[in-house]
Amino acid sequence: MKLLAAIIVCLLTAVLVQAADKPEDKAARLEKARAGLKSTDVEVRRQTLGSLNHSDLSDALIKEMLEMLKDDDGEVRSMAATAVGTHGEMALPGVPALIAQLKGDSNKEARETAARALGRIGKAVKTNRDAVGPLRQAADKDADPVTRVVALGALAMMDEDVPGQITAMRKYLHDDDPLVRMKACHALGMLGTAATAAAPEIVPVLERETDPHRRGYIARSLGSTGDPESLPALYKALKKEMDGGAKGEIRGAIEKLGGKPPE
Repeated sequence: MKLLAAIIVCLLTAVLVQAADKPEDKAARLEKARAGLKSTDVEVRRQTLGSLNHSDLSDALIKEMLEMLKDDDGEVRSMAATAVGTHGEMALPGVPALIAQLKGDSNKEARETAARALGRIGKAVKTNRDAVGPLRQAADKDADPVTRVVALGALAMMDEDVPGQITAMRKYLHDDDPLVRMKACHALGMLGTAATAAAPEIVPVLERETDPHRRGYIARSLGSTGDPESLPALYKALKKEMDGGAKGEIRGAIEKLGGKPPE
C-alpha cells in the first residue's frame, strides 16, 4: 500500500508540474508581444521590450525591435538597442540606425546602448566594419563619458587595437564619477582575460564603491579578467557585503578565479 501511495503521489506531482510548466501557445504569445511593441502606450512598449530579454520569442520579433530603434521615446530606443545587439547577423539591418543613434541621439543612454550593440554585432560578424569609424569618433568626442567608455569597449570587442582600447579604458577607472568607473570595469570585464592587467586597478574601484548594484558588476569584472591576485579583495568584500545580489556576484567571481567562498 505504501508503494502504491508513493507511485500515485509521484504521478500526481508529475501531472501538476506538467500543467504548471505548460507554456502559453507560442503563436498567441507572439501576437501579444507584437501588439505590445506597437502599442501607443510607451510604458507598454517598454515593458514588452524588457520581457523579451532571453525570451524564446526574441528571434521572431527582430524586425519589430529594429523598427523601435526609431521610437519617439529615448528609453525605448535604448532598450531596443540592447535587445537587438544580442542577435548577431540577424541584427545587421539595424546597423545604420544604431550608427545614427550613436552619433546623434539626444538620450545619452540610447547612445551608450547603441555603442554596445554595435560592438556585439561587429564581434559576431567580423566582416562588417561599418561601425568602426563612428565608434572611434564616439570614443574621442561624445559628451557622455559612459558612452566614450562603452565605445572603447565596443572597438575592443571588434578586435580594433585591443591593447590600445584597454589602455584608454583603464584611465576611466580613476574617474570622479562612480558610474563611469563601474562602466569601465564592466567594459573591461567583457573582454575577459585580455584585460587581466587591469585587475589591480579594478580592485580599488570595488573597495570604494558604495552602491551594491555597482559592486556586483565590479566584482563580476574581477572574475572575468581572471587575475587570482584579486581574490583577497573579493574575500574581504564578501565578508562585509550585506546585499544579496552583490554577494552572489562576489561569490561567483571568487569561484571563477579558483577560490572557494566561505559557507
